[in-house]
Amino acid sequence: AICNVVRGARGTPPPSILATGPAAINQAMKAIAIARKYLLDEGTPIDLLAYPKFEQDVRSGSNVCFELQKSEVLTREPLESDLAVKEKTDVYKLAGAIAGRVRDGEEVAVTTKGPIPVLVAVKAIATAQEYLADDNIEIKFCVSIVDLENPEIRDATSTYLHFALVPFN
Repeated sequence: AICNVVRGARGTPPPSILATGPAAINQAMKAIAIARKYLLDEGTPIDLLAYPKFEQDVRSGSNVCFELQKSEVLTREPLESDLAVKEKTDVYKLAGAIAGRVRDGEEVAVTTKGPIPVLVAVKAIATAQEYLADDNIEIKFCVSIVDLENPEIRDATSTYLHFALVPFN
């Protein structure tokens, strides 16, 4: 559905996606990643960037609207230096790490798996936006589904969501 709207939306922005709660946010990220893959595989590739906007304070809510934007093709493969997010990751420490790397001009990406860690990652990206507001830097991201080695499952691969952050001045 996302692909059909993006393809047919010549001159208009792509749809926004509203998700409430960790499971819905996780599914929304997977849907955007899959749509992005299909759009990149077409004759004239289109990439999708997302911008998270929480309807309430990030601390208390999990109602988020992902504003989508068409983009030129972005390529960002997972790296060892990517930030990993788990259930117990502190949103504000992760947001600080993201903002610090963006200010330093580094490429920033977050890799995560599961509904709660995905919520943590999205909240951290939104919080990093606040930290970077005085610098007039806005962060958007492209999300993809990647298979990576999982050190917790002895040399086995596992499927993760990879958020490649794209700063704009």
